Formats: sequence, C-alpha cells, structure tokens
Amino acid sequence: MPAIYSWAWKLSRAANTVAASYLYAGSSDFARSFMVLLNNRLALCQVDICSADKDGLYDTFPDSSGSYVIRLLMNSNKKTVRPLHLKALQTCLEYFFLFPEIKQIIAEPEAGNKMYNEILLKAGFRHQEQVFSQYTVCNLLVCTRQSFIPEVH
Repeated sequence: MPAIYSWAWKLSRAANTVAASYLYAGSSDFARSFMVLLNNRLALCQVDICSADKDGLYDTFPDSSGSYVIRLLMNSNKKTVRPLHLKALQTCLEYFFLFPEIKQIIAEPEAGNKMYNEILLKAGFRHQEQVFSQYTVCNLLVCTRQSFIPEVH
C-alpha cells in the first residue's frame, strides 16, 4: 500500500481513497481492482471498475444498465502522459468492452488533474459535464464502444 500511495496525485486525499477502494473491491460482487504490470514486475497503474448503479457517482450521473465507473491510479511522477500508461489503459478498456454487459465506462477525474484528463481523452473518453464532488470540481467523461480508441498493435 505505501508504494501505491506515492502514485497519487494529491497524497493527503489518496491514502483514504485507496484504502477504501481495496476494502470495497475485495468484498464486492460488482467491483474489481486490477494492477497492470510491465513484464510481470513493474506496476504501471491500478484500475478499478464497478457497476455505476452501485457507485456514489450514480447520484450525479444516473444512467441505464450497462454503465460502469472506472478509477485509475498511475505510477508516474511526471505530469505528462507516457505512451506506456496510455497502452495500459487502452488494454484494460479493450478487455472491459469484451463483456457485453458493459456499454459505457464513466470516469470522474479532478478538473485540475491534466494528466488524468489527457490520458482518458486519448483513450476515447468524451467530456460530458463538470460536477462538484465532495472536495473539488471534476470532469465527467464517458467512453463507449464507439468512442474507444484501441491500442495500435
């Protein structure tokens, strides 16, 4: 856990969020947490996905069945999107869209987190609106099967 905390964009808020995420996903039948590894050794990012109707975001963005919420925590100390991180996200999205029940994936990055917004947009997410979450203004981004930009093999 301490290694993952260091990835967070704003450490003070991240520790509790990450801890809650593991507790939530570990005992959940509707949420999953994935660790993306390079060469089965170096952790690139953590990707959490859950059914939107079971997530707190659902109150802000209610939608029909088939909506899922994604949360991404990148292992990067840089403020720019690295190609490897984009490929990791694209691979995860490609995998998630293999499941027919997943029709769209929603993300809620903080508006000021340029890197997180940029990587989502490069993967095919589209800006819907801005919302005020518990502590900050966030962008609501949605990726559908049609808007998804897959990794070029």
